Amino acid sequence: MIVEISRVLCCLALGEIVSRFSPIPLPGSVLGLLLLFGWLWHLGRVPPNLGSLADRMLELFGLFFVPAGVGVMIYKTLIARDFMPILLAVSVGTLVTICVTGLAASVLVGGETREGPK
Repeated sequence: MIVEISRVLCCLALGEIVSRFSPIPLPGSVLGLLLLFGWLWHLGRVPPNLGSLADRMLELFGLFFVPAGVGVMIYKTLIARDFMPILLAVSVGTLVTICVTGLAASVLVGGETREGPK
């Protein structure tokens, strides 16, 4: 497990280094994720220990929302004042995300329907 954590952190560190010293307009964490994906693609499988690490991280995923909840509580007066613009932005952003995801999935699947391929 320590080896897999080290590999994930190395990919993150390399992504941060590439992000800071290159003109690529992506955050280091995204580049690190792409490096990890490339490594897994090259490997052709997910190592069992990495799968266990991912399962454990997903179990703890709820903890990542605690800072966001605290932020909402700290800025409740600001949120109450600007509730409608925030609601509109979140609603439109969600709708656009769903539409783009659906279109991308449709393109990637190649126009398959529930009945099968065209």
